[in-house]
Amino acid sequence: MSRIITSIILLMTMGFCGCGLSRRNSDNIDGGVKTYNSGEDSPKVIESTEIISFEFEVSLYTIVLEEESELDGRNYKLSAVLEDGAVKSKIKWRDRAGAGEEHDFTADASFMTSLQEIISKYDFAQYNGYISKASGLPDMYGAKIDINYASSERIYAHDNQDCFISIDAIKELIELFNITEKVQAGNA
Repeated sequence: MSRIITSIILLMTMGFCGCGLSRRNSDNIDGGVKTYNSGEDSPKVIESTEIISFEFEVSLYTIVLEEESELDGRNYKLSAVLEDGAVKSKIKWRDRAGAGEEHDFTADASFMTSLQEIISKYDFAQYNGYISKASGLPDMYGAKIDINYASSERIYAHDNQDCFISIDAIKELIELFNITEKVQAGNA
């Protein structure tokens, strides 16, 4: 009888301790792995000034602005593609609560010239090739730029943790898209 009781106690102890149970393999969990490329081998001077496509995503969720602004706490996506002499553009934003707006508009080719002026002014080419990605983060932080030129040159940089673009450049880009969208909406 004592062997039976001893066996039961031993089995219960093993069960409570988790002995003999399969364990989760945590080596393959996607999270915390960081991919980094300094971009030092990427061109830092772009000869062309003729943009054919522009994509910009930025999160202002974690950026503290010096003064109160409607930009504060928003995620923006800006895009523009030159097609047949016209620029098909979009500005989209959302806040932490999920509220937001999306506006499509068509502008003339001078819109791309205005974009290039901002890109040159803030030297976006310096970031070319820079990639910093921490796996497991939601797709709403940091910044991404992807600019393609008629010459086949390209500026691409992405960081899903931190915003590497200056706040002044961000403000100018958003203002350009907002003003152009409002002018185009007024002309419609």
